[in-house]
Order: sequence, then C-alpha cells, then structure tokens
Amino acid sequence: MRAEEVSHWIAQRGASMSTVELAAAFDAYLCTLPWVGQGIDWRGLQSRSLGLDGASGDEAVRWARETPLGSHRHVLMIDSASEPGVICSFEDAVRDFELLSNRPELYMRGMDLLDGRPEPTFEHFIERSFMTLNAKL
Repeated sequence: MRAEEVSHWIAQRGASMSTVELAAAFDAYLCTLPWVGQGIDWRGLQSRSLGLDGASGDEAVRWARETPLGSHRHVLMIDSASEPGVICSFEDAVRDFELLSNRPELYMRGMDLLDGRPEPTFEHFIERSFMTLNAKL
C-alpha cells in the first residue's frame, strides 16, 4: 500500500497499517483459489460482481453490504504479500480503495478486532480487478 502517500488519510480515518505477516497470510489464502492471469478465476466460485464504471461510493457500499465482507466492521486491504496492508472501517475501505492503491488488483478481507488484535476471516473477501469488484459468497 502507499503508506507514506496516504498517511494523512490513515490518521484522519483512525486506520492503521497491518503487519507484513498479516498481509502475507491473506495472500497465502488467496493463492489456494483458482487463478487466471492476474486475478482470481471467478467462474468456479460462488460470487457476485459490481462494475465500477459510473458506480458511486454509496452504491459500492450498498452492494458490498450484501456480501459476507459486509458482516465485518473492519477490513484489511492488501495489494501485495510483501508490504503491509491497511486496516480500516468497512465503509472507508469500500469508498476509498482507489485512493489507497494505484495497482489494478486489490483485495479486501473481513476482519474483526478483538481487544485491538486483528482476527481475520479469510474467506470473506472482495477482489478489485481493474473496473470490477468481485465478492466471494
């Protein structure tokens, strides 16, 4: 993630950077799924999609609320297994993901904070691939 470039956003939103280990653990889960090209092969997975062309932030939040990721108050966003991710609120993640990463692929995973410690739910995630959000159901 572009931590230095978005440090003001992170401070303003009460977000934080994750450890590289947490990002790598999420990536390891993603690697167990079928892939095609640069992203997940959604053809064999139960999922739903949202085209981002013309979609507002409010529309994206409403759409994402209807996915398993929407059951979490917090999200871990990663765009690399070798860099820390960003831990932030669900709504901030869905509204501002383009601000946080300039890479075409980005992954958001549901997470709960128990006594301030991240408790991940790997299977509750959304992939952003170029102009589409894909959610695993």
